[in-house]
Amino acid sequence: MVVNLQQMSFTPVGLETPILGPIDMQLVRGEWLCVLGGNGSGKSTLAQLLCGWHPDLLSGQLQGTAQAIEQPLAEGSLVTLSANRQLIQQSPQLQLSGCAFTVEQEVAFGPENLGLSPNDITQRVDEAISLTFCESLRYRHPATLSGGEAQRVVLASALAMRPQLLLLDEAFSRLTPSATHRILLQLKQHTQHSGCSVILFERNLLPALSFCDDFLLLDSGHTIAHGDIEQIFTAAQETINMPDAWRTLGHLVKSGHWKNSIPRNDNQLLQAFKDFYATA
Repeated sequence: MVVNLQQMSFTPVGLETPILGPIDMQLVRGEWLCVLGGNGSGKSTLAQLLCGWHPDLLSGQLQGTAQAIEQPLAEGSLVTLSANRQLIQQSPQLQLSGCAFTVEQEVAFGPENLGLSPNDITQRVDEAISLTFCESLRYRHPATLSGGEAQRVVLASALAMRPQLLLLDEAFSRLTPSATHRILLQLKQHTQHSGCSVILFERNLLPALSFCDDFLLLDSGHTIAHGDIEQIFTAAQETINMPDAWRTLGHLVKSGHWKNSIPRNDNQLLQAFKDFYATA
């Protein structure tokens, strides 16, 4: 089990009641999960806990069963945990090392600190740069990158560590929808072979809908719904962002007029609307 949370809650120092939980969540090797929620829902706190920020950077009390990669969340240091867990957040410039003069050196920074051989480092760097479409950035200075370019480089740096658990906290906020889709397609294929488990933390329904089969919906730290898209879609209408066409679908579902399954992408939604209105 890569992630095992059972009635897990977190109460920061100085507070008497939890700001997160109770949460039940299990994730197996190679599985993708999406944690959905608006601002203040607890997504980032959950991502940070799973990455290993507690207790060094997140002081407080954890209750219930809370394990990642068969290790309690309260154990281990960020330095040691970074070999198998990687968290990418929405401000990429804050996650660059500041120690590299080229993107290639930036991506190699983590593997070098693992003490790997030069051949292993080169192999990891080449693979990560290819996965994130960073070939044209390879010899650029990290300080010259745009926000979207920096996000791709930070993702490449994380993948070069070959983590068992990849945590993406609004990690595509500076990329176009098409660029995000291309990278997620690459990641999906990569994880099918590597066995890496992925958790997306998003306030937007798309593009996670196309890539995840399991969803956890949070609001003010509490689990509102958990399951496949059919089980969380109606509740998600109230808390997350989605295009108007998907909100229209939500109204049809709530009113009981929509009897078909929930589409998984825009093309399926368009065809579903055509079929629906053709028979209405």
